[in-house]
Amino acid sequence: MISALNIEKKFDKLEVLKGVTLEVHKGEVVAIIGPSGSGKSTFLRCLNRLENIDGGSIVIEGDELVTTTSDGKVMYAEETQARMICRKMGMVFQQFNLFPHLTVLDNVIEAPITVKGVKKEEIVPEAEELLYKVGLQDKLNSYPSRLSGGQKQRVAIARALAMKPDIMLFDEPTSALDPELTGEVLKAMRQLAEEHMTMIVVTHEMGFAREVANRVIFMDNGEIIEQGDPEEVFGNPQHMRTQAFLNHMSSK
Repeated sequence: MISALNIEKKFDKLEVLKGVTLEVHKGEVVAIIGPSGSGKSTFLRCLNRLENIDGGSIVIEGDELVTTTSDGKVMYAEETQARMICRKMGMVFQQFNLFPHLTVLDNVIEAPITVKGVKKEEIVPEAEELLYKVGLQDKLNSYPSRLSGGQKQRVAIARALAMKPDIMLFDEPTSALDPELTGEVLKAMRQLAEEHMTMIVVTHEMGFAREVANRVIFMDNGEIIEQGDPEEVFGNPQHMRTQAFLNHMSSK
């Protein structure tokens, strides 16, 4: 589903990604963990071109989004093609980014109507079903200001799913939430995993990574340091940096 090869990314002179390579297969849930500033979120944003890369290649479901020529030139797909490739991925951010002037239902149907040209009468029943799925069927006509953080994030998940992506990217979706609201968002994500949605989740929720992911990636300082089965990575980490990070997280 995703093949990212030797991804390099700099912000000015700061090397944020140093040749990151990752393949993700259909139905796989990959959790990316690591300290703040390790490049996790930047890597996710490179996959759907919220950030342009400085080297490497990205192929999504067989379609080449970007490649680097032998002389080091980064070549993105033509704009229309690039947009179509990126549309295969839905993304949920730390901040919910809901439109404050639209109701919950209107937030969910906005993109399918404006981006895909879907008729309103077609998308409304689908949107209602998605909101039911994330436990918000009673909030259809509420505005974001009347919702808790956990409810807003579940609307954001429904909104991303309304575009019918093949892959879902989650960038620390619970980091802005109070602990008691985190559970309801993770529950919605668990349900997606059970339905075999292909997912990459950047997260500080170690319990979620251990229980739900098929594979855990530990990143530090712009590199993948270790990866494997959750029980291996959490139960018997091989690298000193992984051990130090997990010890730090368990002592919190």
